[in-house]
Amino acid sequence: MNDRLYCANHPKVETRLRCNKCGKPICPKCAVRTPVGYRCRECVNSQQRVFYAGFRPSDYLVAAVVAVPLSLFGGWLVPRLGWYTLLLGPVVGGGIAEAVLWAVKRRRGRYTWAVVCGSVLLGALPTLAPPLVALAGILAGAAGVWRYSAGGLFFRLLWLGIYLLTATGAAYVRLRTGRRI
Repeated sequence: MNDRLYCANHPKVETRLRCNKCGKPICPKCAVRTPVGYRCRECVNSQQRVFYAGFRPSDYLVAAVVAVPLSLFGGWLVPRLGWYTLLLGPVVGGGIAEAVLWAVKRRRGRYTWAVVCGSVLLGALPTLAPPLVALAGILAGAAGVWRYSAGGLFFRLLWLGIYLLTATGAAYVRLRTGRRI
């Protein structure tokens, strides 16, 4: 009795592992760990296609059209609030993600999270540009040309950085994992 199994994708690799959905023999290179056990890539891909069913490529455009204006406003307002940025950054990021989900009727694309996170970053650019130019001026020795002191510039960039981290993190978690913040 020959009970040796060989990987379906790598016929020279002996294995004892099988996909827990279709039963196909798979080697550790082909195995994808899921919460319910190891599966072959084909079964994982078929499950993901079900998750993204109904999504249209035009939904990426809708996501950007909704997220950019909200991100511009959030990127302008929240970093100016100092310590409140720690609390409001995730709220704004999660709110932008929810607004996008509402606009695309809860359909998700594989890269909707990237469009929204990119929009949050893009929305902060107008607020980020003046301090960066001032920082470049200070480093070049042209201090006093800009309205920022070194300390004020530091805190302006600090709050912008915290806002970007918390807002994009919240949007990512909401859109990539489906969890509410």
